[in-house]
Amino acid sequence: MKNILRLAMLLLLSYTIMIGQDTLTIQESAVGFCSVDGKIYPKDGSTNITGWTGTGFADPNSGTGVSISWQVFIPVEGVYTFIWRYAFSGTITNIRDAKLLVDGNLAKDTVKFPYTGSTWSMWALSPSVDIYLPAGSRQIRLEALFTGGLGNFDYFMVIGNSPLAIECSNPSYVVKVKSENPNWGTVTCDPLQNYYEKGTQVTIRAEANSGYFFESWTGEETSNNATHTFIVKNNVNAVARFLPEGTVMDSDIIGYATVQDDKGTTYLVTGGALGSTSEASTLSDLQSLLGDTLPRVVKFTGDLSGNVKINIKSNKTLIGVGTAHLRGIALSINQARNIIVRNITISKVRDTLNTNDAFEINGGSKNIVIDHCELFSDRDHGKDYYDGLLDIKNGSTFITVAWTSLHDHYKACLISSGDDQYIDTVARITFHHNYFFNIESRLPLIRFGKAHIFNNYYKNCSDAINTRMGACVRVEKNYFENVGKAVFSDYSPILGNVYLIDNHFGSSSFITSPISEFTPPYSFTPDPKENVPSIVMDNIKLTSVNQPNYRPTEFKLEQNFPNPFNPATTINYQLSVVSNVTLKIYDLLGREVVTLVNGIKEVGYYNLTFDASRIASGIYFAHFTATPTNGQKPFKQVRKLLLTK
Repeated sequence: MKNILRLAMLLLLSYTIMIGQDTLTIQESAVGFCSVDGKIYPKDGSTNITGWTGTGFADPNSGTGVSISWQVFIPVEGVYTFIWRYAFSGTITNIRDAKLLVDGNLAKDTVKFPYTGSTWSMWALSPSVDIYLPAGSRQIRLEALFTGGLGNFDYFMVIGNSPLAIECSNPSYVVKVKSENPNWGTVTCDPLQNYYEKGTQVTIRAEANSGYFFESWTGEETSNNATHTFIVKNNVNAVARFLPEGTVMDSDIIGYATVQDDKGTTYLVTGGALGSTSEASTLSDLQSLLGDTLPRVVKFTGDLSGNVKINIKSNKTLIGVGTAHLRGIALSINQARNIIVRNITISKVRDTLNTNDAFEINGGSKNIVIDHCELFSDRDHGKDYYDGLLDIKNGSTFITVAWTSLHDHYKACLISSGDDQYIDTVARITFHHNYFFNIESRLPLIRFGKAHIFNNYYKNCSDAINTRMGACVRVEKNYFENVGKAVFSDYSPILGNVYLIDNHFGSSSFITSPISEFTPPYSFTPDPKENVPSIVMDNIKLTSVNQPNYRPTEFKLEQNFPNPFNPATTINYQLSVVSNVTLKIYDLLGREVVTLVNGIKEVGYYNLTFDASRIASGIYFAHFTATPTNGQKPFKQVRKLLLTK
């Protein structure tokens, strides 16, 4: 009988709200706004995001359990409607749904926040949520269900019978402590509460069972100390990681993949070593073995073709044995951790899959190692036929890319996908002992985060390291050969930072400021820069058609890039035999403007920069002539250039 009366009351109140409702709107940093695990923009920093109302917007961090909360006063019990104005951009698969709590109690297990568009300046109203609220002061709280965290929030609306925004009084933060594997060790938390005030001191303890050892705390409070004391400043998910005694990490693994914060808290990367070992030779083998939740070492032998994506879940090692070639088949790591990919070749992945890249790391993934792999396509179809070779985005961090060849491609490696992706401030990436060959750009292009780039060999590339939007790159003992721009900061409203240490730049251009010095939080011993080419080429994976002595098989003048341009553009050409080369720029009337090349050139790939700062905007033509010294017929080609000022 009570349930029938309660239902009748709810229906009556819902009808009353529908015919006469009041709307309360709570902006960030206003009365009623309590907390966010993140920042308030623009108060906490500059932003390129537009379209918000009021004084700014709330930008929660990434991670499961991050929260945002409000305090309201409900004068009359009844059904109230919640609506949020929010933005969710980046990658559509990086889900931003949340659970809804009222006064710490679960009110709705899933509140949907659909993708709003291609930029974070595209705002939308959430689907409405109807919740029964008792009269009195109520704390409303959203907690992220996935590692992508929450979207950005412009404001929160409560629709009902005269709701009011009030000062926040209830404790706002949650501390969750658990063991990654309860059979391997136990944890405690002191004091143990449902909610904590900001500033509360908490001590967490981990105790390993017999046969195991404590490795680290992972989550928001990282530490290698089994007993760890901290002050509550936000929500904390502290997970104790225990490992079997005798577990060690491959000594060849170094770099950011081996830590989990800027303090140097270590993370022992095991991949799938704690699970079983399986052999794979088919696409279905790879998809099933790499896509389950068990730790696994997967040994792949084969030469497979397709147009699909293979998802790799946490605690996996994928290692190629003998021929291990994926043609047109992409690898994707999303919301995963502790993965090693080794000795795999990926080639010619078309921009037709849900992932546009040959290899993507997405969704807050962490502690990933890629080594002795090969990623390539071709440059025969223009720069947009393929997308990236290796893209790292949406809060993914603590990644090492080593002893890997990336070649014959236009847009190689992107870290953060846009100037408004502030979530990628957390990115920490190491590139060492890689070979970058015959690539147009993005080696890497990095926004916001930090990259340690050392002992890499760059050859016959147009643009290499592009640091943007406040990113910091430590460029150390690399070797650049026939590279246009080695280090630069272009195409974003905010410059990136550099810290250059003893590189061989040759004829390449490079910037020296703004400077941001930093020391990586891990041990490493770089090789002398002059030894880098031989060391790298002796230890990387290359298909036979792309060996280091790979020679062009034809003459070609590439389309300049960018085009249109202002004031400079890069022009690439290649020679299959020794030739007398002329490269001249003409205007629409056929008048010679400048001679860029005039002389004998050896077989190989060439790039140069055409600086048009002293000539007027308009249409120009690059005339290329290569006359072989062996008596072959001359090769001629013309490209149209558009200069806009």
